[in-house]
Amino acid sequence: MSRQDPRSLLDLAVQSLLSDEDSAVRVLKELPVSLFPILFTKALAGGHRKIVKAMVQLWPFPCLHVGSMRKQSKYLLEAVLDGLQLVPANTACHRRSKLKVLDVTHDYEISNWEECSETFTAPFLITHRLEKLEADQHTLNSREQSLCDGEPVEINPDLKLCGLTLVITQVPFCSLVEIMGTLELESTEELRLQHKYMISFQSHLLQFFTQVGQITSLSNLILPDLPWNFLADCFSVLSCLGHLKKLHLIFSSLSGQLRKMLSCLQKLLESLVVTGCRLIKNDIAYLSLSIHTTCLKELVLSNNNLSQMAPGPLEVLLGKVSDTLQHLNLRSCELEEFQLKALLPALCSCSHLWSLVLGDNLISMSGLMNVLQQLAGLKELKCVQYPVPAECVMYLDDSRSGKLNRVKVAQVHTILQDMLQTLQQEDIKLTNPWRCD
Repeated sequence: MSRQDPRSLLDLAVQSLLSDEDSAVRVLKELPVSLFPILFTKALAGGHRKIVKAMVQLWPFPCLHVGSMRKQSKYLLEAVLDGLQLVPANTACHRRSKLKVLDVTHDYEISNWEECSETFTAPFLITHRLEKLEADQHTLNSREQSLCDGEPVEINPDLKLCGLTLVITQVPFCSLVEIMGTLELESTEELRLQHKYMISFQSHLLQFFTQVGQITSLSNLILPDLPWNFLADCFSVLSCLGHLKKLHLIFSSLSGQLRKMLSCLQKLLESLVVTGCRLIKNDIAYLSLSIHTTCLKELVLSNNNLSQMAPGPLEVLLGKVSDTLQHLNLRSCELEEFQLKALLPALCSCSHLWSLVLGDNLISMSGLMNVLQQLAGLKELKCVQYPVPAECVMYLDDSRSGKLNRVKVAQVHTILQDMLQTLQQEDIKLTNPWRCD
């Protein structure tokens, strides 16, 4: 019997594992560490997503070099990111991942698995998402890292990629300025800054947003609350973004400043989200007169007290966006039944409206049925989140808060569905803040 080359035997072993993904995943915990690099390389090259995800979760080296994102399938990258959702530290496990750095800038075939890149000096979480390149598709639903129960994993990204979404979470601004300076962000189209607290030196904030202002391809910007004394600098940054089409703001200090914010933009917005911004009547009045109303497809005004603006400026605004608006969110705007009814003509003129959110406003059962009956005439309307009627709440005192009667909520939902079926509009999906189906 001729002796086989040990390398050939190794290849045969790898091929045997790849031929049965479920069995391979089961034996990974017992697999010799030396076999991981070649198995991962072959699994990645062969598109074995299940094995790739499982191997990331059990990776026995501090670094994992995946190679350039431009060379990888979106679905394999999704599997790699899914694998970063680590087993909690308190879970008993024969082998736990030692992964510290995920490097997607090198060719994995020639990488030294024991080495870690020192590109970034501080642990941070920057996640990315890839947009599908097909027309009219939403962002690929790749999983963000969920590392709350494990050690942070650095991602050294190759950011020369069309349609990049950059999500930045809880990075000290002094470090973030340094990090942003090392990245190539020419193709970045969406930036999401998800800081819970924006406490930092103003000089660091200014440096960071100056860097953001240089991303000329940016079309979608999502920002958390900013210190009131930084708004002027933020306005100047927005004036640099010539491709911006979507703006998402949660600025408690934006009250009375919407005119300044929007007037500095170069391009007309398609999506405006101003949540919890303490908007006043002048803000809504300006928006109703703004040229942006000719292009708006999405308008989110949730968690603003609009009780002094309806019907008034809010009715005018809805009339101005009626030719283009597809998504409207008025949740928790302290609107009462007479105001919602007064807004109905303007709402019913929004012929392209696809989704409407009215949850957590004040209305009776009869008023709710009247509102839905009229909205049912909108041909393109498919999703409505309605407010829970007052009859479903047991008030304990004169305040507006009370205990919810969930049995009545279920009964109301059934009644409303039956009503839509009678109106031959059963394809409209109904939800309320307490019910998702």
